[in-house]
Amino acid sequence: MTQYQLVTAGKEKLNEHNVPDADIDAELLWLFVSKQDKMAYIMNRQEDVTETIRSSYEALIDKRSKRIPLQYITGIQCFMGYDFETTPDVLIPRFDTEVLVEQANRLIQDIHSDKMSVLDMCCGSGCIGLSVALMNQNIHIDLCDISDSAIALTTKNAKRLEVSDYTVIKSDLFDKIDKRYDMILSNPPYIESKVIDGLMPEVRDYEPRLALDGDADGLKFYRAIIENAESYLNEKGYILFEIGNHQAHDVQQLLVDKHFEDVRVVKDLAENDRVVIGRKA
Repeated sequence: MTQYQLVTAGKEKLNEHNVPDADIDAELLWLFVSKQDKMAYIMNRQEDVTETIRSSYEALIDKRSKRIPLQYITGIQCFMGYDFETTPDVLIPRFDTEVLVEQANRLIQDIHSDKMSVLDMCCGSGCIGLSVALMNQNIHIDLCDISDSAIALTTKNAKRLEVSDYTVIKSDLFDKIDKRYDMILSNPPYIESKVIDGLMPEVRDYEPRLALDGDADGLKFYRAIIENAESYLNEKGYILFEIGNHQAHDVQQLLVDKHFEDVRVVKDLAENDRVVIGRKA
């Protein structure tokens, strides 16, 4: 069997199981197991495969057929151009979340401070805070999460990516935080509890509910963070949230009610509300 025939069989099996983007995932799994890049595959796709590598590839296709997310199979997700390790213990970094990092970068560059202190709350894999740190050499980043697994993975990603100025803290929101910041970033759990069982299998069955469930209205963690954020922000410090695309009004109002200024919403590339920003009065 050639590489092309094997990948084609993989695509067919994924399609039979209604896997989204079956063609793309079948190729990506082949590149992962064969340790080739796309160009090498194009050049070599008529070459025969060994029984060992065929068996390895088919095992990965079986996993994906069960709707296990591709990123949990390969253990890697690219985010902001950096490869982050990811595990079933944390939320998979998503392209939409890059909007939060981009907005943080713009504010950091506009402020022109010699040194800034930034907190990534509910850090998960660390993709938000570590990306900001890698793109801005003038910040110290603290990353916190309640999950031991998230803390371990964030620490591992920080070391892999050679982030130089960071601290990882196990904390239930602000419970173990004892300083003020120029900026707080957060992508907290924000999905309404009743909605989770209707999500696609990759999310519903495999991503950690702890990182998804925002309680009955999806706003539990926004309320808790905003209620206390003023005490942990420096004068004119910023807070930036990722939000669900129907939550902009509610999260904005929570910030306004706590007297935050310059409260605004930023859309993602699909024109969905994605980030809410506020500045401490």
